[in-house]
Amino acid sequence: MKIPDRFLLVLLYLLIALPAISHAQHFGETVIRHGEVDDDLYLAGAQVDLYATVNGDVVAAGGQLNLEGDINADVIAAGGTVTLRGVVADDARLAGGDIRVLGKIGDDLVAAGGRIHLSPVARVAGRAWLTGGEILVDGHIVEELRASGGRVVISGKVDGNVELWADKIVIADTAVISGNLHYKSPREADIASGVRIDGEVVHTPVDVDIKPAIAQAVFAVLILLLSLILTAVVLYLLFPDASLRISQSLRDEPWQSLGVGLAVFAGLPVLMVILFSTLVGVWLALLLLAIYLVILFTGYIAGAMFVANMGLTRLGKTEVSKSMRAVSLAIALLVLAVVNLVPLIGSLINWAVLLAGIGALSRQCYSQYKV
Repeated sequence: MKIPDRFLLVLLYLLIALPAISHAQHFGETVIRHGEVDDDLYLAGAQVDLYATVNGDVVAAGGQLNLEGDINADVIAAGGTVTLRGVVADDARLAGGDIRVLGKIGDDLVAAGGRIHLSPVARVAGRAWLTGGEILVDGHIVEELRASGGRVVISGKVDGNVELWADKIVIADTAVISGNLHYKSPREADIASGVRIDGEVVHTPVDVDIKPAIAQAVFAVLILLLSLILTAVVLYLLFPDASLRISQSLRDEPWQSLGVGLAVFAGLPVLMVILFSTLVGVWLALLLLAIYLVILFTGYIAGAMFVANMGLTRLGKTEVSKSMRAVSLAIALLVLAVVNLVPLIGSLINWAVLLAGIGALSRQCYSQYKV
């Protein structure tokens, strides 16, 4: 099936990390936005305060995010502290150390963080998928709830089924669960006598303490992300001119880069298998394997660099310092990590970044080889 060029253009140019960024974007130490925005909005800063009505998507990253405006589409936000007080018409994808939801979400909520709190005034019209060290559900979830964490407390209302995986589970007497309650834990849940659960309650015992396992997993992911950001920034500072050339190549010829990236990604493993099968080509195959791994890693960074430069361009910042480009690269990698939380589309976007980056990197290396 042939995919229309227009669709591919949208996929590469708009969806690979910073969706439909317009003139209404802000980047700085402190960002405050009021009024009304008739487009998608990108915000990044140490402190971000959004009070505006946004008639599009919102992507926000920073140290402390305060989202009080009404968002008439999706919101993707990552920060040390994320507070959502406004109304989100569609989905919300949140990641951070401390996540607080005090507003209303028109569809699904996906959140990952150290502590997640859905306040009593919070309402999720769709599903809620939550992962964190401590999860407090005091609000109203219209469809199903899936939560995993060290400690999960439910004192609000869930109209659908509830699936939990936690070390400690508390169902308060104010909780109302209209569906089934299925949970995995090394111990029985603390279910208050006055709680209302309309469906069946099923406990699946597990032999391990989940809390340390979850903490270790979250810690490992954070360390890997920080390591990726650090390595990417160091590589850019070591090879700034080459990084910019690769990004320019991807911008000028996106389709060629995607095609070459797909060919390299799929073709090199086949070549390695052939070399291994000949026996005499074993060492060459091993060398090619090492090169392949380097290409995958640096290709993804190259794709993220393109995303970062696109963001700077859309912000009207064409002449910027190396430090500013390094910061924008770090933010791009963080945004891509958050986007990856979005089911299917998030993975598709990150695959596009990887393949396009591999293609641009390969084409640039070939052009240098010809010289």
